[in-house]
Amino acid sequence: MRWQGVRANMTLVDVLRLPWLLAPLLVLGLTGTWWGLSPLKPVLDYTGLVLAAAGAIQFGIGLPVYQRALGKLMRLRIDSDTLLVTGASAAFALSLWRFHHLPMEVQIDQQLVIWRDAAFGASLVAVAMLGGMILRQARRSSLVPLPRPPAGRIVVAPGNLIPADGVVVDGISEIQDPVGADDVFPIVVSAGARVHLGARNGDGTLTIEVQRPAEAAAARRVVTADGLQRILDWIARGTLGLVLIVIGVRLWQWQEAGDPIAASLRMLSLAAPLGLGFVMTAPSSEVLAAARRLGLEIRDIAVVDRLRRIGGVVIGHRGVLVPDRLRFITATPVEGMAATDLIRRAAAVAELGYDPWGKAILDFAVGYRMRLKPARDYHSKIGAGMMAMTEGQQILIGTREFLEEHGIDCTALAPAADKAREQGRRLRWVGTALPARQVLGLLVFGAPSVTGAVEAVRNLDRLGLATAWLANQNDAGHVALGKHLKIGRLLSDQPETVAEELHRMRDESGALLVVAADAPPAGLAAEDVVLPFGRRLMEQTPDARVATTRNDPRVIVDLLRLAARHRQLVLANAAIAYISALLFAFAPFWLGRRTDLGSYEVGVVLFLALSSLGLRAMPTTANEVDEE
Repeated sequence: MRWQGVRANMTLVDVLRLPWLLAPLLVLGLTGTWWGLSPLKPVLDYTGLVLAAAGAIQFGIGLPVYQRALGKLMRLRIDSDTLLVTGASAAFALSLWRFHHLPMEVQIDQQLVIWRDAAFGASLVAVAMLGGMILRQARRSSLVPLPRPPAGRIVVAPGNLIPADGVVVDGISEIQDPVGADDVFPIVVSAGARVHLGARNGDGTLTIEVQRPAEAAAARRVVTADGLQRILDWIARGTLGLVLIVIGVRLWQWQEAGDPIAASLRMLSLAAPLGLGFVMTAPSSEVLAAARRLGLEIRDIAVVDRLRRIGGVVIGHRGVLVPDRLRFITATPVEGMAATDLIRRAAAVAELGYDPWGKAILDFAVGYRMRLKPARDYHSKIGAGMMAMTEGQQILIGTREFLEEHGIDCTALAPAADKAREQGRRLRWVGTALPARQVLGLLVFGAPSVTGAVEAVRNLDRLGLATAWLANQNDAGHVALGKHLKIGRLLSDQPETVAEELHRMRDESGALLVVAADAPPAGLAAEDVVLPFGRRLMEQTPDARVATTRNDPRVIVDLLRLAARHRQLVLANAAIAYISALLFAFAPFWLGRRTDLGSYEVGVVLFLALSSLGLRAMPTTANEVDEE
């Protein structure tokens, strides 16, 4: 039976560490002047035990922090980690120094000061460890579980989804493949054809040899944002330099110095803000929680900072702004016949099979609550059409060639068919073979924009971002859809030209965010970010830094707003931590005051944690539905 700590996404090691890491903060609060003197009555022996416990926390449990900082020091790198370790070591050394010089007639307040110094040094490391623990727990809770793909040779029955990428070894069928077709319309596959995860099988049975994608380990590590970390590191270097200058000046001007070593160690310890461990981890954990509510998975928190520098958004051909399946648009019946009668008869035939074109008709009929008559004797010709008996007639649905093979003359509707093709539409003809051979009408299919597409493009424009859509510039339907979406430009989806067009757009707008429901285009640069769109592609790209399972283009805007908010919080937290250190550590030391203000750091930690909760106000969708 799983133990209860799993509910909070905490490992057993984290649960055991937690009380040890919280103990220094508790002791620090009880011994600071903001809280008043502690009601405890410590004696010398207990003070020694406190020092031993603080050392175990600082150099035992906090060993990863020290290892990371010492590794940077060996490379002569001064950053926030090294400042943290410097402050912690100085605080612990100060407690040992004062313990060594403790007079025989010891006073309670003198021992409390030693307790405070030891707790302060352990707290610096403890907060860094707590911050990492919080971020790891948020990271675990934000991961979307991925199913294990099948292996070997599988058989896909008619109408079922294909569960993995593979190659057809036997059978023929017309499938609705989200990435295998030139457009959103069905294609015919047979032995040797490649099919993709998420494709919908048609009327045929397929035997598929599963092919696993290239193994790519998902980015499960917890890191900090690159640009923000550099800012914080430069602030840390400036702080450390200022500390050394202040100590040097004070030692130079020292006249009635009682204990210059203790004063210098205290200065070093107070200059490293206790909240440094929460400056970035608290906003990052809130970002992960907000991203999960929005249907996003952030696998590497560093990508959040990179998103802030995005200047343009390039959207893949299908599955983002346009659906990854065909849609029935309208019916054109022959004179004397109602369009609803044409759709009803076609849907009755389609109900018996799994033909992708027929399923689109059936979805439309069901949506309008049409009453369908029973049909029988269903037959289909893969890639050409289908037929069945309904309402005393043998109804045929398929290509013009399919109907003409059965002796049906389609000339009467040829002008309407040519007009629909000019608009980028796809057609299926409907006719009867019994009791008479005649054409009944045309069924027109297309790919209008998905819900939220217009609003997503509009809000990207409001954010000042250039927008582009990878499409066929020679397809009238794509051109018309681009105008409907008011998207900035159409980029060619041809592999030989897309790299050059992306390079040109990058020169004009800056780094690009590429949102794709299929394989990303070639020609991406290192500074570009790829957002796999939809669960199918997320499962195929485990190495992507960010992905979404949600098929709503408005989530693109949510992600960019989340990245901007994250940077604001990190910089605000850095300001809180360092301004507090300036006011309560530098100023008293420079003025020569010996007031104990060590416990101010407890308040700083709480303030930092509360300041990061602003991300919880992020809505589940940043845009209202506003389709044109």
